[in-house]
Amino acid sequence: MVELDVLLKARDITFDAEDRRIMCFPHIVNICCQHTIKKFTDVALADASEPTPVAYPPSGNQSFEDAVRRDLVALGRNIVRTLRSSGQRRDAFDDLIKDGNTKGWFQSGDPPESVTLRPLQLLRDVKTRWDSVYFMIKRLRYLRPVSCTLFHLNQTDVIHSY
Repeated sequence: MVELDVLLKARDITFDAEDRRIMCFPHIVNICCQHTIKKFTDVALADASEPTPVAYPPSGNQSFEDAVRRDLVALGRNIVRTLRSSGQRRDAFDDLIKDGNTKGWFQSGDPPESVTLRPLQLLRDVKTRWDSVYFMIKRLRYLRPVSCTLFHLNQTDVIHSY
């Protein structure tokens, strides 16, 4: 409130930080986040039980606009939904992280260096929690070396043992 007082006084707007409150501030943040997310993805897909058709990334670099058109949030939801759809898949995902850490499969950076990942599960977004999309994407980004390894292992038919 003090910072808001300073900003408003700089614009010659009378405001008293001691006497004012912003009512329902978390609710307002939630509304703003939902409107922003709605511009990037179909928010109804958060409740969908079936995978959503999405365009997978082309090889090579792509522009920000191309990435947004592919609905990356829907792609993330599909990945999370698929891997969390059964206890066996969650267990296999845990085993993959443990094996990958032990065998040095996970690479990150430029040039690529071996990394050790914490054994975490993916997080599903929930439409009633505005920050759940953020945490879903954050966890997907953290576990990105696993998805790169899965893609590589799938190319070499090793993934079928999982």
